[in-house]
Amino acid sequence: MTRGAGPAGRLRQLAHDLNRLTCFLGMRDLPALTSAGLARVGLTRVDVLVLFGGCAPCGWDAVATAYKRGLADRLLLVGGEGHTTPMLRRLLAGRVPEPTLAAAAEADLMARYFADRHGIDDPLIERQSTNCGNNLTFAQQVLAAAGLAPASMVLVQDPSMQRRMDAGMRRVWTLGHPQVLNFAGHLPTIVARAGRLEFADSSGWGCWDLEHYLTLLLGEIPRLTDDADGYGPAGRGFIAHVDIPRDVADAYVRVRARLDTVARPADPRYAGPQ
Repeated sequence: MTRGAGPAGRLRQLAHDLNRLTCFLGMRDLPALTSAGLARVGLTRVDVLVLFGGCAPCGWDAVATAYKRGLADRLLLVGGEGHTTPMLRRLLAGRVPEPTLAAAAEADLMARYFADRHGIDDPLIERQSTNCGNNLTFAQQVLAAAGLAPASMVLVQDPSMQRRMDAGMRRVWTLGHPQVLNFAGHLPTIVARAGRLEFADSSGWGCWDLEHYLTLLLGEIPRLTDDADGYGPAGRGFIAHVDIPRDVADAYVRVRARLDTVARPADPRYAGPQ
């Protein structure tokens, strides 16, 4: 797609391509995290609502509201210490007490925010995982220890990682055969304004800065590509196969050619078993 000649047109094209990546990666099997949204897939509630620490805090309030309204029997907060932990601490500064802010586990940061902000004091907690893969394996252990084998689950993750979470679920989950619904915690739109890229809506709190979000987006397509360098069966075997549509692959190539942003590499400190 060509969006006009000259720098302004190329910038609009770049914004369009970045939004295409967001739409592909940020899976949403529900139109909204509400009872009406669940009704669209034939459910009135789910057994477990799972929020992962990789999700930016701007997506947390919707999860809390859904849980308080009875959309799930249990809430599971997942996350130890990983690449997002320092940014979560920075975003939560002033919103949770300093001693909690210094804690390593992302799940504990989420739990304190949910308790203080929403009065939710009964979540299940997983605080050992360090990456997208063992988020799931350790989450299984927490559910099994609680005597739960959910028949239905909603997974809430950052849009940049939601599709990988779904593929990981298809690869590693062994605790029954739940109906799994994906719901990216937020879906930011990028626009071209005054000669620069920015988020269309920057009025809320708790979202990644644009530069960090771009590194997350650009790191995902190589991970999802099922080749020797990717995370799929043909590569490292961390996730199930993912089909990447041609228009998404083309958008990624154009973005990589235009941006100086470096895709987020896997951090060896948090690699571990997937």
